[in-house]
Amino acid sequence: MATQDRGDGWTVEVDDGVMIWEFLPGMELSAFREEAYPVFENLLERHDVVGMVTVVELDDAFDSEVFDVWEKSAQRAEEAGLERWGVVADGIKSLSLRGKVDTGGLDTTTTEDRTEAVEWARSG
Repeated sequence: MATQDRGDGWTVEVDDGVMIWEFLPGMELSAFREEAYPVFENLLERHDVVGMVTVVELDDAFDSEVFDVWEKSAQRAEEAGLERWGVVADGIKSLSLRGKVDTGGLDTTTTEDRTEAVEWARSG
């Protein structure tokens, strides 16, 4: 059974071992820090998650604060035993993320296809 939650500019579901986040146009960084990240922590504790997928639909360019939060998330995911993190983003966002986020020991991939990312994350 899937678990779902949502907040100001984001949604998340956990389905068959994969945590799937969507960050929507107009989302503010404060919503990520103050709403989404605590939900992330809670889901890690309550569910057996092997992989994570982040669907990036944000309008704004990424800055160092965003990268810092994403790196913190990657570190926490690895500590919780996650093995894979797939990022779904259009070409330029995908390139930006690939080169600037330290994901530690997580196996990562970037793609423009959500289904491909979820299947890849689940296969870890």
